[in-house]
Amino acid sequence: MKLGVDLSMQEELNEYDPHYYYQGKEVDPYLFFGKQCHIDSLRLRLWHHPFDDEGNPYGGGSNDLERFLIQAKKGQQAGMKILLDFHFSDFFVDPSRQKLPKAWANATYDELATLLDDYVRKTLTRIKSEGIKLHAIQIGNETTSGFLHPFGNVNDPHIPNKGGGFAGFARFFKIAHRACKDIYPEALTLVHLEHPGSYGLQEWWLDNVLKEGIEFDVIGESYYPYWHGNLKEFEASILKLEEKYHKPIWIVEMGYEWAVSKLEGHHSDFPTDTEEFLEGNIDGRVPFPLTKIGQADYLKHFLALCKRIGIERIYYWEPTWIELPNQGWAKPAGMTYCGLEPGPAGNDWANETLFDYEGHANPAVEIFNQGFADKL
Repeated sequence: MKLGVDLSMQEELNEYDPHYYYQGKEVDPYLFFGKQCHIDSLRLRLWHHPFDDEGNPYGGGSNDLERFLIQAKKGQQAGMKILLDFHFSDFFVDPSRQKLPKAWANATYDELATLLDDYVRKTLTRIKSEGIKLHAIQIGNETTSGFLHPFGNVNDPHIPNKGGGFAGFARFFKIAHRACKDIYPEALTLVHLEHPGSYGLQEWWLDNVLKEGIEFDVIGESYYPYWHGNLKEFEASILKLEEKYHKPIWIVEMGYEWAVSKLEGHHSDFPTDTEEFLEGNIDGRVPFPLTKIGQADYLKHFLALCKRIGIERIYYWEPTWIELPNQGWAKPAGMTYCGLEPGPAGNDWANETLFDYEGHANPAVEIFNQGFADKL
């Protein structure tokens, strides 16, 4: 079992002069994970154009192609393989939002297919020309509802020549997959889902896309127990997926809180008065205490579980997104893009990193280390 990290925020974080420490010595995140922890792989997201019409960045990493190239080169130099995460949007996407890139907003279904093919091919050709060897390519991010909505929304009825439904999504996925294999034939291709603790959801989605004839190499999953099911549900579902689909499974996003969030909402709204969310209930959604030691114990337990049930790779999402003054999940332009007032955007991930608020490595770093994983 191999370990990976997603450091897509890192170059934006560097604008705020962060400092990271391990055993009292300051470390560079890329070199720390790649050389010191021997992490095998670096996952990096890619947005189409994360800027407004005046060129103001959206934030959240503002991960355009130029930033991807910078980060991928740093990752390779630190000895990590590269997993490219195509979002096919200008900003964050998940099952509730899969917004078209602004530049494609007025395209028809057929025009969008051409634009997608051209974009993926030009992007991958540029990446290859820069000397970057892609180990894997994720075709869409958390695509339970599809991507490139509304044309690729799997929950809509399919209308011939207008898209929608699994047929509309499959058309786009096949185009992107073909381009990936043409440019990077050696790279593994991933579908990316979430809620792996819900086997019914996984089976519904995978059966439908396979009926449409899509091809892929790996099933990628996001897994956070408080959102995606307890560990028993996770284990049972993964075993069924392996038995039915015979595909490698990677956890491409995961993490665990080491403190209760300072911000209201998102990470502080667990219904702690119910047994399912009782902190430290191994059979519940918060199986270990939300402390630094609890985070380390969760990782130790989770890595051992994943190795036992045959998970091939695990990626920790944004382990260095520490609390920094005036830095959050979006810049004003990004909040406007999301339809929000462009006020201060908080960092609601700072309690889920592998470094504390002051940038000192948590005990969990010793667990999320390839050397530790190799000994399991």
